[in-house]
Amino acid sequence: MLYNVNREPLERGRQMPEYNTRLFDLSTGKPVTSLSHFSSPVDEYRAAFEDRAQLFLNYYTFQEGETNKLALTRGEFWDLACSAAAYLSEHGLSKGDRIVHAFSANSLYDLAFRLAAVLIGCVPVTINWQADDNEHILYKAKVTEAKLMLYDDGFANRVEEIKPELLPMSFLEAEKVEGYQATSQLTYPPLSYDDERMIIFTSGTTGKPKGVSLSHRSYLANRLTFEHYFGVSETTPLDLLLANPLHHTNSSALSDWGMRRSGTIIHLLQRYATAYWKILVEAASSKRGLLIAPIVSRHIDFLESLSTQSKLPIEKAKLKEALSQTDILIGSAPVGPTTTKRILKFSNRLPHVRFGSTETCLQVMATPTTLSKNELMGAFKAGWSHRYKGEETIGFYIGREHFPFTRVKVVKAIDPESKDYMRPCEIGEPGYLITQGANVMSYYIGDAKATKAVFREGWYTGLRDIVFTLKNRKDGELDYYWMSRDSELLIRGGVNYAYDQIAAELSKFVVEHFHLNPEQLQLAVVGLRLESEHEDSCCVTIELSKEAADAESQLKADFIEKASTIVSKGARPDYVRFGPIPRNFKGVILYSQLKQDFEDSLKHRT
Repeated sequence: MLYNVNREPLERGRQMPEYNTRLFDLSTGKPVTSLSHFSSPVDEYRAAFEDRAQLFLNYYTFQEGETNKLALTRGEFWDLACSAAAYLSEHGLSKGDRIVHAFSANSLYDLAFRLAAVLIGCVPVTINWQADDNEHILYKAKVTEAKLMLYDDGFANRVEEIKPELLPMSFLEAEKVEGYQATSQLTYPPLSYDDERMIIFTSGTTGKPKGVSLSHRSYLANRLTFEHYFGVSETTPLDLLLANPLHHTNSSALSDWGMRRSGTIIHLLQRYATAYWKILVEAASSKRGLLIAPIVSRHIDFLESLSTQSKLPIEKAKLKEALSQTDILIGSAPVGPTTTKRILKFSNRLPHVRFGSTETCLQVMATPTTLSKNELMGAFKAGWSHRYKGEETIGFYIGREHFPFTRVKVVKAIDPESKDYMRPCEIGEPGYLITQGANVMSYYIGDAKATKAVFREGWYTGLRDIVFTLKNRKDGELDYYWMSRDSELLIRGGVNYAYDQIAAELSKFVVEHFHLNPEQLQLAVVGLRLESEHEDSCCVTIELSKEAADAESQLKADFIEKASTIVSKGARPDYVRFGPIPRNFKGVILYSQLKQDFEDSLKHRT
């Protein structure tokens, strides 16, 4: 079935690139540009909230070991969002204006203002409360030209610190919108699916975050992708259990899905906590329909630890029964044998492994739902034992493209100067994964050069993931396997951290706490999979000048312990070595050589 949509130019004079409208007709395989039978995104959300009596949100907060739940119907949540929209409108916000969402945890007000933004055409800009310091917050607010900063009580002190540098920007404590009475009736602006829906920042590969502009079309494509993947009809009851941070693309996309369709209940946790597993059991006990639990591999590590220590918040038998009825949607880091084995132990079913990025509005591919458990397990194992031209080439199964919504292929090179530019790889041969689809971002905020660099020949080439394909023994379809990234990123807790960003923070720490001058040391970071199959260890190399050689013994003794209590979560070091940092003639760090040097140093340790 083909749908009809009104196409309009982007705000701020930007035209939607052709690649970003691509959807493929299932019968012909040819690209089409239509996605929705709604003429406007506002109509889509309004239709989802027509049944005011439906339960929409269970919001869980945690305080002093107690779990508190607040339940809101669709009518109650719609009224809250309308109050928020009226407040924004009556304080001068209008279509195209950007609003910084500075929350210290997952908040129902964050969700409410995201819906409010649709109603008046504004654009939320997410802040990473786990990693962003004041400098990053200021950068994000300024580069997006945001007109208002929305914040919660947990962010109030930080807002006061940075407010003088952001004036005349407006500021609003989100909780104060509760019960706000509008002085005039809310009017909805004309919105196109090509208009900007949200801006989410990534860590980038240089340490400087990139603002990803995602359109309403991207989020609609995300909805259609998941509904097609899970076989969801318009009447299928759906429960979404969200504990991942709302500032990431994962919970942003899935919560938006829940706001776009009737019959969906969002179970939003303030943050991940041990109580998550008890809440999952409660959600599964309703037996409404489909229960989807998006997690990262780290959550399975936590579950295993709780079980081993007999600290589960619910009886193990009840948890296993609930997990056997739950569609576990796992991604953000490779899913290897240990994680797979643990999920099988607790649920007796394999997870849905998903793959994507912020620039792709979360979803590019996932493991198929058409294979039996044994057939799917065979596909996992094929990647773990793969060899290419006689050499061990281990890959982690990430599934298949979501035809007709996303397309992927593997090519030898993405650099236009290479003789292998855009040449397809053979089956089993590692290469660069590229993709196209209506889900892909519109552009990077304030960085036309970076935007141009990642779009080639109608494809998005910015993933920079190295993968290979294998033909599935059961149905002959191509399966895709992730090997590594060629960019300098460290994976920790399902989050990507740029090497340069971590190195800068640790260098500053060494200077301040070990009383060295900046010119007396060089510091570089690499991620190595040493203690976990899906988490990188932060491996730090410090090169001291002759004048600072005496500091090596103190750094060896105290660096890791001190840094672990002071630096941010993403920068906490696991290993340190002292020696030269390999660079090319331009001074650029040779990370492949640095990784090898670090591995060699570990072999010689006793």
